[in-house]
Amino acid sequence: MTANIGAYPSLYVPTDLYVRNPVTNVREGSVSAYSLYRQHDVTNALVSNEGKIVTGKDRSGNEWTITVHGPGKVIVTDTTPNDGALDDDIATIQIVGSSLNSTYVTGSTVASTRTTTSGTVRFNRLIAAEGVRSIQLNGFDLTSMVTPAVVEQTGVFLYGGVQVLEFHDVIGLFDTAGNPSPYQIQIGQANSPLRVKPSIYLDSIYNSVYNSEDGTIPTAPVTTPWIQFSVNGVVQEFSIVSATQSALPPNYVTGTQQGTIEVWSGVPTSGPPPAAYQFLYNIVGTTGRTSLQAVGVNNLKVRGSARNFTAQRDTTPFTSSTSGLSHLRRAEFGGVADGLALDVNGPIGKLRFNRGLGDPTAVYTASTQTPATEENPDTQTILLPATYYGTPAGSTGYPAAGLLGGAIRGRTLGSMVAKSNGVSTIAAQNPDYVFLRRIGYPTYTQAPGMAVTNSSVTTTGSIDHVNIDGNQLNSAIASGFDYQAYRQGLQASRSPSRIGSYRQQGDLINSVVTASAQPVNNDYRQGAVFGDGSITGHVTGKAYDTDGRNALSQFGAGVFARRKVGRLPIAP
Repeated sequence: MTANIGAYPSLYVPTDLYVRNPVTNVREGSVSAYSLYRQHDVTNALVSNEGKIVTGKDRSGNEWTITVHGPGKVIVTDTTPNDGALDDDIATIQIVGSSLNSTYVTGSTVASTRTTTSGTVRFNRLIAAEGVRSIQLNGFDLTSMVTPAVVEQTGVFLYGGVQVLEFHDVIGLFDTAGNPSPYQIQIGQANSPLRVKPSIYLDSIYNSVYNSEDGTIPTAPVTTPWIQFSVNGVVQEFSIVSATQSALPPNYVTGTQQGTIEVWSGVPTSGPPPAAYQFLYNIVGTTGRTSLQAVGVNNLKVRGSARNFTAQRDTTPFTSSTSGLSHLRRAEFGGVADGLALDVNGPIGKLRFNRGLGDPTAVYTASTQTPATEENPDTQTILLPATYYGTPAGSTGYPAAGLLGGAIRGRTLGSMVAKSNGVSTIAAQNPDYVFLRRIGYPTYTQAPGMAVTNSSVTTTGSIDHVNIDGNQLNSAIASGFDYQAYRQGLQASRSPSRIGSYRQQGDLINSVVTASAQPVNNDYRQGAVFGDGSITGHVTGKAYDTDGRNALSQFGAGVFARRKVGRLPIAP
């Protein structure tokens, strides 16, 4: 019967299989189906899909599927590898026999039908010795909190490189009482530079560091990188939603085994901590450092907030003259960028901060002394403005703790845009004009809030354009300023520079904008030594000196350069 096949069933005989790119959906060519079939071979592609399509589910019932398109296979082991079924969290995803040019790995998840879940699946590590063109694991979370626990180091290890890496979240809760290991997301090897420029797309990075056996409230910033991206090459695009501490208290998550049991006796029992307990979960003291280590970065985008985030070539930024990226073409932050460090040896193209650089919450601009009274014979210091009173302890950012909200250095800067973190409401000083519409209801007007707080932006060369919509507080923007020399205690202003266009809709509060200028004894109020520098621009507000020190440890406020064109005030 099979010897003489007529023409009518030929439609059902496989001939050519067209292959489409799973990313672009573009047809890549065709593969001869006959060439794939080999008699008496049960492992060929037309008989078995072993290693090409792997499925499983976790204990909650969330189902997952990983598919390999093109050369290579995938080996998946769960946290209980000896039970013969993939029915737990994933321990290791290993890709073997892949190609950097033609292997595409896709993953998807389906939420449980038995119980209400987020539909995400946890995995502990991802490994590929050879290169992979694209890895897209939608709904997969990288975390060490897989159950049952495993002893392998958590991370992503793509030694052969990858062009596109994408998965859901990185969930890192590091209890230092148990000596945890940082997460490593490594692309490439130290002795083999990448031939491609990887693009990394993630949702949220949750990075919390705490000690379950220490009752002391954490206040010191976490400077050791706990989630570290190491790319031995140029990053084409690094795009994430946010990099912050965990949305839930880490001691609650670990104490209840991720909310599955009710044994933790702390407060609160679920949800984010209320204001009364925020100090136990201090933002500055428990937010782990997220580090991007690469040769250079073309595009860096954070759609939400980025806290304690650094980008540099070395492990730690600003450690030497060669610790910075070779270049940073574009960086954009949609939320608050706080505790941010961008160390760049070469040029910086564009910087954009849609919610400001540095968190201004509870950062006071001045103080006053209240005289003694009969009821209170002691003189008290009152911080101004008083509108910041009542901010829950622990919910403030790095500037409120006396730390830098941001530090950025480069050789040159093309453009920088910084918008205000919020708005300020102002009422009339004359009491006759406070209630214009209704008695008992003050009439307010709005003004831009803080745009740059406790931050420094420095370049050894020139800056083309700066546009700030808001106030600068305790900050400095300086061209012709060698930041590395400043950190070593040497003279920082050395080379000629200019700021081609400086526009600010707001005030300069204990802040300076300089071009090749050096203050006398770190105090612009005592005078300045001017090099060959020029600034052209317009500041709509004023310069206020409230005896505060900026991010470069300088006193004074205003715009300083040998040549100035436009309205560029200096505080009296």
